[in-house]
Amino acid sequence: MTRLRRLTGQMGLSPVNCRKVMTVCVQSTAMFGAELWWKGEQGGTSGLAKELQVLVNQEARATTGCFCTANQGALAMEVGLRPATAQLENRQRRFALRLLRLPQGEQAREVVGANTAIGTRLGSVLKYTWTETERTVLLE
Repeated sequence: MTRLRRLTGQMGLSPVNCRKVMTVCVQSTAMFGAELWWKGEQGGTSGLAKELQVLVNQEARATTGCFCTANQGALAMEVGLRPATAQLENRQRRFALRLLRLPQGEQAREVVGANTAIGTRLGSVLKYTWTETERTVLLE
């Protein structure tokens, strides 16, 4: 991240492009596999979420070029970065939906809602009340 911060400062990228570079390079590496290891706020992985939140705060500061004493919440909102826990929950939700979109008979599709730790977690992130048309479009 420090190399990217220096590179974006030297190249004079706009804040939007700087955020894209930081998100693509830094966040994707830091959150690799989060769909499987993220257990939620009460699942014992909140320490990892705090570390990722520090990373998100550093990205916001690097994108805007503000001082470290600036309000982190305001910086993140200005740049358009979401909190780490929201990003982790969204990644897990999208992974569960991707598994449900697999064709009928695929074994990976049966993981969602299975009687395993990962199956229960993936099933619990989909606590959305689907309408009948959404459900048929999703499961086709």
